[in-house]
This record gives sequence, C-alpha cells and structure tokens, in this order.
Amino acid sequence: MARNPPWWTQMVDKSKDWQVRLGAQEWQRFTYPRPEGDPLQLLGSVRRGARIGALAITRDGQYVQVNGDHLSALNSSQMRRAVAKAEPVRAKPSASPSPQNAPVIVIKRRRTIVKQDA
Repeated sequence: MARNPPWWTQMVDKSKDWQVRLGAQEWQRFTYPRPEGDPLQLLGSVRRGARIGALAITRDGQYVQVNGDHLSALNSSQMRRAVAKAEPVRAKPSASPSPQNAPVIVIKRRRTIVKQDA
C-alpha cells in the first residue's frame, strides 16, 4: 500500500527557483505603501516554497523580502534572474455592472375560507 507524504510536504512547492510577480496588487498583500523618500522601492511579490512576501529593492540595489515591517535579504543574482523572467500582473477587469432592471413584484392572493354554520 502506497503511503502518502505528510500534508505539509504536499503544500510546499519543491522548486528551487524564485517566482516573482510584479505589480502593486501583489505587494499590497504583504506590506503597506511606503511614504515618499523611503529607502525601499516595492516591486511585487516573491515566492520560493513556503517563503512568500513582497519584493522590494533598496537604494543600494539589494533585493529584500518584506512582510509588514520585517525585511529579509535575498540573493541579488537569483532575484535579477527571477525579475527578468517575471511579467507584470494585469489587473483583473472588473465585472461590468448588470443593467438595472425594474424590480419584480409578485402578488399572492390569500385564500379566504368562509365558515358555514351547520
């Protein structure tokens, strides 16, 4: 009988490559917008196995993973390759609003029972 691997190994991507997705909607899930003059420039999101967060670059060219206010340094050469392969994530087109139809009113008549004296 074949034995299934533990659930946590099934959830983790075994790839050694970094996956990068560019765009504001990607990094907004992991951190907040930085004020003008902040040393970080937010690029998108980065993922490798269970490591996932916002991708940013510092003024001196160092790539970092951002989760809230926590910064983790990333290998610059690996990140340059991953960013070169990445494509910007297109914003999902919003569903066009459905035309406003007049409300449907349903009138149900109640049955009336007349009592007859016996």
